[in-house]
Amino acid sequence: MSFQVILRNLIKNLSTKKVAGDLSLKIRGITYNSQKVKKNDLFVAISGFRQDGHKYIREAIRKGACAIVAERNGDYQAPAKILVPNSRLSLALLSSRFFNYPSQKLKVIGVTGTNGKTTTTYLIKSILEEAGEKTGLIGTIAYLIDGKKIPATNTTPESLDLQQMFYEMQKEKVKNVVMEVSSHSLALNRVSGIDFDIAVFTNLNREHLDFHKTMKNYRDTKSILFESLKGKDKFAILNKDDKDWKFFYKKSKVKKLTYALEDKTADFHPLYCNLGWDGSFIEFETPEGIQELNLQLLGRFNLYNSLASWAVGYASGLKPETIKEGLEKVKNVTGRIQTIKKGQPFNVIIDYAHTPEAFRMILQAARELTSGKIVIVFGCGGDRDQGKRPVMGKIASEKADLVIITTDNPRFDNPPRIVRDIIAGIKKRNYQIITDRKKAIQKAVSYLKEDDTLILAGKGHEDYQIIKDKKYNFSDKETVEEILAKKGYKNA
Repeated sequence: MSFQVILRNLIKNLSTKKVAGDLSLKIRGITYNSQKVKKNDLFVAISGFRQDGHKYIREAIRKGACAIVAERNGDYQAPAKILVPNSRLSLALLSSRFFNYPSQKLKVIGVTGTNGKTTTTYLIKSILEEAGEKTGLIGTIAYLIDGKKIPATNTTPESLDLQQMFYEMQKEKVKNVVMEVSSHSLALNRVSGIDFDIAVFTNLNREHLDFHKTMKNYRDTKSILFESLKGKDKFAILNKDDKDWKFFYKKSKVKKLTYALEDKTADFHPLYCNLGWDGSFIEFETPEGIQELNLQLLGRFNLYNSLASWAVGYASGLKPETIKEGLEKVKNVTGRIQTIKKGQPFNVIIDYAHTPEAFRMILQAARELTSGKIVIVFGCGGDRDQGKRPVMGKIASEKADLVIITTDNPRFDNPPRIVRDIIAGIKKRNYQIITDRKKAIQKAVSYLKEDDTLILAGKGHEDYQIIKDKKYNFSDKETVEEILAKKGYKNA
């Protein structure tokens, strides 16, 4: 990056506790990672979950940082020192200012909710691209800038990385960016300073309670996105079937659109639908009259995602035929009710489902389409909300014919304990325990007969397993395809 910003101008609207030093310094870059500091950078010290950036201030200065933003003072010497109440919020606002407010020059569409975020962002992206508009995407699977793919580290990146991506998108003449907005990103100020144009609410179910502690905190955090919408041309798009839709409706002070499968008073709601293994047909009501869709995606919950995406297209002023063509082009989204078809007589689905409600939805979708038995293979992530484990075990046992409990990403948690937590919710005897995930998938496949369905749940697009602090290569898709190939099923 070749430009630079005068420190005085950079901190102009920042909430500060104390400012000292030379404010005429020319800042060439911002970083919150001491290892990435370059000469004349501004270093923002963040108190993280594992590391405290304040411990690395001296290292940052040694490497050439000329200005420090921190929450606490120290005995370090820096050309300029700015003390602030909240380093994370400051990083977001400084980053937006440094890159000259790039989100104001883009149409930013944020999708939040417990389930459905990833698929909905890909559907919206397809609609906008069908309209001939360059569109970027930021989410769980990857970050996309005009076809350039950047591996995703978080569902929503840190604020500095976000603003830099927006800047890069702007340079590439990207018009829109569709992004997943996680509850963590809202709580940790990663999306502060972003000028959102449209916000979509998918649903609210139990998730991340290891972080938020209560469902009320989780819900209140999600509402930050809708409260941030300001302006007569902004839209909030809400799932009217969700019990919390009114809460988000009241928080949104902009134009509102609703969608639903059950509530026939929603702006977008179905009149008729037909679900099959080759896709779904839906005839539905819109503010512009009755429309039809032939989706390549499976399951009722993808009808929700599609109606939400259609509402975004409508709010963006696009023609119905453009929206329709954009939606119908999407064949699948990696790891989201992704079917594996290699010529086998049974069905294999890979899905990222890792919450109780996501389990309920994927199992319901499979049951509606399956004439044989349903086998599900899953585990629960370690170092995460333990309370959902027995609930997921209960749902899996009740909705599937056979449950094989295995590992997910145990991290530093104890795999046998995770299994015990899952089993605590199971009342039937239709489960087995095979902690080695590959062996669990092999065993599951060995049980399958014609018209049965296997669901590999929890990891979706992930091509790794996290055990303690190490990542090991592991892909549900590659594993099951290898097992099928050994059985003679190799057709694409």
